[in-house]
Amino acid sequence: MNTYNLTRLFLLTTFLLFPINLFAANETDKLEHAATQYLHEHYKNSSPNARIEVKLNPISRKIKLKTCLLPYEFQTPKGSGSRITLRARCPSPLWQLFVAAEIKQFGLAVVAKSSLPRGTYISIQDIKIKEVDLTSLRSPYFTDTNAILGWTSKRSIAADTVITATMLKPPLAVSKGDALIIEAKRNGVSIRTSGTALENGSLGEQIKVRNDRSGFVIKAKVIQAGLVQAP
Repeated sequence: MNTYNLTRLFLLTTFLLFPINLFAANETDKLEHAATQYLHEHYKNSSPNARIEVKLNPISRKIKLKTCLLPYEFQTPKGSGSRITLRARCPSPLWQLFVAAEIKQFGLAVVAKSSLPRGTYISIQDIKIKEVDLTSLRSPYFTDTNAILGWTSKRSIAADTVITATMLKPPLAVSKGDALIIEAKRNGVSIRTSGTALENGSLGEQIKVRNDRSGFVIKAKVIQAGLVQAP
């Protein structure tokens, strides 16, 4: 075969193969872009006030994806913490692919300014607002410093730690010796009588109270200052 024919064969082979490889790469790029956009929107909808960061694991270029003639369909991400798996599906021609990604959600939260020992009475000097990674938080957190002023730490809290509801005890709503209204509901009817607190109690806690009329001691739930509810 002469040089001219070899050159023609080389050019023909290049012409046939190059568009296919380029096309496959473009389809992969298109899928990665669509998946990243979907994840941004998905997590933004669930956390509208958060700043979302999506880091998609690159799809192997060895995978030859057929051209998707219809918009991709994505299944709700599965996974715990920041690492998730997303199923991408092409309706026509039918194929699917699982894509891994790392998601981070940043938002404003109340954190400890410095290390807080157990039993600290929370004041404005103890806390501040800071942007933090909320992804790994499993308990409700606070976004307003005023919401926890006067609360008490149940345990030691390290500096810059996001303060969650499980770390704090709310202020006392009832103190031992306080006069109370004891409320009991029977068949839709509310019955009230006077009582005395035998223990300190915060909102939602069960404390011992004495029914001033009968003298009986019962457990009742603190509903608000001066009011408890019998079971």
